[in-house]
Parts: sequence; structure tokens; C-alpha cells
Amino acid sequence: MTAEEIYNCLSGSWYMVSAYDEGRLVGYGRILSDGKMHALITEMIVLPGYQGRGIGEGILKYLTGICLDHHIRDIQLFAAKGKVDFYEKYGYSKRPGDGPGMEIKYKP
Repeated sequence: MTAEEIYNCLSGSWYMVSAYDEGRLVGYGRILSDGKMHALITEMIVLPGYQGRGIGEGILKYLTGICLDHHIRDIQLFAAKGKVDFYEKYGYSKRPGDGPGMEIKYKP
């Protein structure tokens, strides 16, 4: 993706939060939402060297809190492979294998 395409994608976010260390971006997360019924937390990222310092916890709690402050009860998120245990500590749970949701991936 080009920088312009990334900018346009992020501009469509409902909320975004970033964590910095002396001007260096070290953590990020965002919400896509209609603001009333559904929200999707996505791009929860913390640089590996900064993981385990509470940055991801802070980002997740902030984004979840924004959703709850707006009375959104259907909060979903994308979890990176191997990170399910992290999200479960904060009340999120895996969807059952027969649960709703599908995806399609297009190859460029």
C-alpha cells in the first residue's frame, strides 16, 4: 500500500490511539464502528521490544472503554495468531468454530 492509501484507510477509523516512546511509535490500535451497535478493534500492535510493559493493555482498555462509553455491546476484535491468551485476560473470548463470521482474502 502507498502512504496515501494507508492515510485514507486510517482516516476512516472511528477512534485511534497511539503510544510513543521519545517520538517513536511503539503501539497502536483503532476502532471501526457505526458508533451505536457494532465496533471492531483492529490493528492492535505493540513493537516486540515494548511488549510486556502494559502498553497493549492500556491501548486495549482505552479502546474497549470508548466502546462501552458509547453503550456499544457488540465489540469484536482481530487477534493476531498466538495472542488469544492476551485478549482473554481482558474479557474477550474466542468465537466458537461454528460461530458467525466469514472472510475473503483477495490476492493482489
